[in-house]
Amino acid sequence: MKRLILLSTFITMALSDCGHGASSRPAPAVAPNAGSAAPAPKAGSAALDDLLREDLAADSAFSWSAVRRLRWSDFRGQPPGGGAEGAKTGYALFYAWKCRALAFEFRVIAAFRPRQSWVKAVIVKDSAQSRTALGHEQTHFDLTEVHARRMRQYFTALPDACRKTDGELTALARRLLQEEKSEQQRYDAETEHGLRAAQQATWSREVARRLRGGETRGKTSP
Repeated sequence: MKRLILLSTFITMALSDCGHGASSRPAPAVAPNAGSAAPAPKAGSAALDDLLREDLAADSAFSWSAVRRLRWSDFRGQPPGGGAEGAKTGYALFYAWKCRALAFEFRVIAAFRPRQSWVKAVIVKDSAQSRTALGHEQTHFDLTEVHARRMRQYFTALPDACRKTDGELTALARRLLQEEKSEQQRYDAETEHGLRAAQQATWSREVARRLRGGETRGKTSP
């Protein structure tokens, strides 16, 4: 996780990765995403929404949308010439907070990172594997949005947030990020990176239900 201080504002980009595994038949595997450096600090007192939009633009990232689903054309990184890996995807949680006197503001965006994501032609050309892989990645991204909402709800309800130090707030954020990471890993383990069709269908339905209902399973107490 990268972090930087912006006057009275705190902004972070938490990097994550997800991928679709290889099937038992000969097929490309998926490599995890390597993190990149955080954006450089920016001066000024722009609204948090503007700061986050600028950081997304600088990273060529785009935010999660219920109507805008992932497609392979979003994977704009250059695949390596060799190796068994078939695709690599990257996403991030961009979040920031600001205290003005005792008024606390918090923003978070689940974002996909096209430049850090790539797919080889062999994946795209295999229609069955293409659908399976892309669907698995979409549920990863949907799950990221679930946790973005959870983080937003948590910090919005946090009492006396501006009486806490940046270190204390960071520790709370890291705990939520670790819980998001753990659930993403459990999703991969239980679906075997999307290869177990029944488990994949169950996870996809459950994550979709949580998005529709605004439910945030396992809510952490302030």
